[in-house]
Amino acid sequence: MVEEGKKAKNRFSFEKALKELEQIVQMLDSGELSLDEMLVQFEKGIGLVRDCQKFLAQAKEKVEILIAEQDKLELKGLEEEEDAEEEDDEEEGD
Repeated sequence: MVEEGKKAKNRFSFEKALKELEQIVQMLDSGELSLDEMLVQFEKGIGLVRDCQKFLAQAKEKVEILIAEQDKLELKGLEEEEDAEEEDDEEEGD
């Protein structure tokens, strides 16, 4: 139960990271930060971009797997229909 809470707490939120990136960009564009603060925010932004890229790559991979599985199911369903039609044709031919 405790482990589930840790997983939920550590779970990456793409939307949250994107909002944070937008805030960082606004801060950098404002010109109100010192050079040191700008560097800290820039580094943080780079880290968020990398995390977002990883998340998107994983999401893309999952989608591709799901599509491939769906294609297999559709193909299998089509083969079953063709087999059933062939059986019907054979029965009618007798």
